[in-house]
Amino acid sequence: MEEGVDTQTAPNWGMTTESSDNVTALSVFKACVIGVITVFILLGNSMCLIVLRYTHDGVSPVTKLFLISLTISDLLVGVLVGIPVVGSTALQSWPYGDTYCTVVAMCHALYFNAGLSVLAINIERYIAVIWPLRYPLIVTLARAAIAEVFFIVLLMLWTLLYVLKPDRSAFYYNNFSVCFIDADVGHDLTGQLGMTLFIALPMLITVILHLRLFLLATHHASKVSNITLGDINTTSGLSERSESDAEQPAQPSPPAPRREGRARANSDRVSPETKAARTFFIMAVVAAVSWTPYYVTISWENFSNEKVPDAVAFVAQILLLLNSLWNVIIYYTRNDAFRKTANRLLGCCFRVRSSNEQNLVT
Repeated sequence: MEEGVDTQTAPNWGMTTESSDNVTALSVFKACVIGVITVFILLGNSMCLIVLRYTHDGVSPVTKLFLISLTISDLLVGVLVGIPVVGSTALQSWPYGDTYCTVVAMCHALYFNAGLSVLAINIERYIAVIWPLRYPLIVTLARAAIAEVFFIVLLMLWTLLYVLKPDRSAFYYNNFSVCFIDADVGHDLTGQLGMTLFIALPMLITVILHLRLFLLATHHASKVSNITLGDINTTSGLSERSESDAEQPAQPSPPAPRREGRARANSDRVSPETKAARTFFIMAVVAAVSWTPYYVTISWENFSNEKVPDAVAFVAQILLLLNSLWNVIIYYTRNDAFRKTANRLLGCCFRVRSSNEQNLVT
């Protein structure tokens, strides 16, 4: 990312320890906002890991593996990025040294792992919906583990390329209160390519998969509706003919409106695979909304040599951090097994706490 002439000639711009004069009421307010989000990221994803550990029904083992990987990435974002950014935002400088600046810059690979995990989950759900009978043969836990190892190795190699490529160095960028690894001269094409390959492309593929699912579901619903109406009309004709025949008494049958309502209810019933696919599509949409402002602002600064306004950069940074929190909320609201397990564990914790308090009182 090219930050102007001063940044390119001095990549370590902003790495000063004289930060007392930079603290303002606005910087403290921004730090408090980021701090609150970071606390929720740490608590939410820690709870999510525990709940996934004890959730056995309602989540397939393959889906659980990818969810655990995604949750760990989100948790590490809170630990390695969120916590230090609170201090750098308040001080408007980087007080942690050059080495940790490089570490935080490398943590962008955690965001990339989140994008790949979301893509893997949606591909797995796509196979479950399109080929339900062949799903156990196509998608296995061993293959999912191999895919996850492949993602990790790929991101490690990309991170090493990102860091060890010649004529690149880490620097603190005050507009986002975080560290980047950038080319000393010219545009940061490596970082731009990484965001495109590991974030933009997985989101695009996910949208295409769910667009196909939507079209297939619409076509299937149309077929079911036509078959249902045909059955109702045929049954009504048979009833009229049987009533006109005096020798053979008509057999009692439920009224046509009741049959039609029952058929409509059956056709509108959502299968578990379809509900899961919708859930992970929501995750992909939320990830795209969270990432798009950041991607656009970074791309703008890469190719225009102009800084975006501070307010725009702050909003993009907040949305990017919130991406590590939304998944926990989506799991809880959309998955019945996850919600029941979370409520049971939280209930056990509160009961233990209340019993301990009563023992202390007595």
